[in-house]
Amino acid sequence: MPVPTLSVVIPAYNEEHYIGPCLDALLTQEDDLHEIIVVDNNSTDATAEVVRRYLADHPKLTYLNEERQGVAFARNLGFDTATGEILGRIDADSRVYPNWTSTVLEFFQRDGIESVGGISGLNNSYDSPYRKLKGWFVDRQVRLGAMGGDREIRNLHGANMAIRKSTWLEVRDATSTDREIHEDLDLALCIRAKDILILQLSDMRVDISPRRAYTPPREFTSYIDSGTKTFELHGMMTPLIEKALRQHRKYHVFVYLTHRPYDPELGRFSLSRLLKGPTSRKLPISS
Repeated sequence: MPVPTLSVVIPAYNEEHYIGPCLDALLTQEDDLHEIIVVDNNSTDATAEVVRRYLADHPKLTYLNEERQGVAFARNLGFDTATGEILGRIDADSRVYPNWTSTVLEFFQRDGIESVGGISGLNNSYDSPYRKLKGWFVDRQVRLGAMGGDREIRNLHGANMAIRKSTWLEVRDATSTDREIHEDLDLALCIRAKDILILQLSDMRVDISPRRAYTPPREFTSYIDSGTKTFELHGMMTPLIEKALRQHRKYHVFVYLTHRPYDPELGRFSLSRLLKGPTSRKLPISS
């Protein structure tokens, strides 16, 4: 089977500190890529300037601006513009592992995977004090068969995913651009509604910034509420899912408290960080 072409779409909003390392990691695999499309969603910082520094030396890189605010609009413009047979999607703070593109391309060259329309992978956090612990946990879950291993899943992680262009064309008109829902979960549910499979791969990995861990619980509530709205939009809210979302809300309080004193810029726990007051990055909803 011939090697498919891979386009990678990166929606970005005020990511001047993250988009450079994101592109650096991806461009080390440039030979495997058909194109990279950064879609700026009206950033007010230096995101555009950072991306433009790469354009002259990297002809496979394209910069677009989406004036309609919302990550779903930015994603849609990128997916609609992309000409690759496979559409990769990462966040502007994702840092793909060195084998990311080869893992994606090798999967879509396999025989007998015609029913699979999308894949997602695993992640760790590059500026978390618990990186080693999370890495151990994820690897253990893979060994136990609870993660990865080409297991069927019902969600896509926007920071680390790829779908067939043909799958996108099949579900595009069913996806929502409501800024109060999770666009990656919405996309996954639209794909599953067509009986198209989504698999989770063990070796498709990225590092991400744990922006959610540094989000105060009151602000994080809106993130959980968006999950509820997404399931309700698809008529899929069940008592089991509702319970899982409540548990996620409670678990986040623990995660936040354990990350609260950590200063990712210094790489250590800091009393001044604890006393300074909460700082958080914008969550990927309503942006």
